[in-house]
Amino acid sequence: MTARVLACLLLAAPLLGGCLSDRTLGEALDDSSAATEIKTRLLGAAGFSGRFMEVDVAVVDRFVLLSGRVASEQDRKEAERIAWTTTTIDEVANELQIEYWDMARDLNDAWITEQIRTRLIADNDIKGTNFNIQVHSGVVYLLGLARSEDELRRAAEHASVVTGVKRVVSYVKMRERGSPPPDISVAAAPTVNQQGQPVALDATQGAISIAPGATKPAPIVPPQSQPATRSQYRDPYAPGALPPPGSNGNTSGLQSSPLPPLSN
Repeated sequence: MTARVLACLLLAAPLLGGCLSDRTLGEALDDSSAATEIKTRLLGAAGFSGRFMEVDVAVVDRFVLLSGRVASEQDRKEAERIAWTTTTIDEVANELQIEYWDMARDLNDAWITEQIRTRLIADNDIKGTNFNIQVHSGVVYLLGLARSEDELRRAAEHASVVTGVKRVVSYVKMRERGSPPPDISVAAAPTVNQQGQPVALDATQGAISIAPGATKPAPIVPPQSQPATRSQYRDPYAPGALPPPGSNGNTSGLQSSPLPPLSN
């Protein structure tokens, strides 16, 4: 109990959001502790190189979203491996991109994030504290727990109409814990059809508008690949691990594919 109280004091800001959301204090604390642990391990592994400084870690309901930038495929895989060393998580979605640092792009992403956050808070049909927003290179990643199919759809549509958004990728889950309010009908996430196959959402049907945004909504799409679960994950550095796709049949396991040097 003492450890939990200490962690609560250290993680006051994230927990405040957790207390205002539908998650319990214990759930918010566990998620915040897991995110902090993963980030700490990433920074420790990077040392003075700073190669994981631009990796963002978000955890909701034992689900980890890694987003941001790294310099090589090796760093991308290593970041996921480090995330899996935290025992209090069940799934990891690796959305890390191999890109250069760009100040103008980062400022634009920050502006998009605040525009989406403002729209979610302003919509009375959405509980904005249930959603985590990550934006990288104009791509929006939504993470959280929706109370209904309509809330999930509305949140994605709000993100899709903000100027500068290229596409919206939703990792939002339907709320499963506890009993929903009587006026809410919990339905399956709209990113999956009756055959269980991922489908794109149509942001033009019944789209909402709280404030002027993009003239044409950005596409709302499911993740390109499903998040890895603990039973599915395989350490690419383990003895005898198969080389990754695109390694041209080498037998030395995971190899780095760094970015080319910046041109003058």
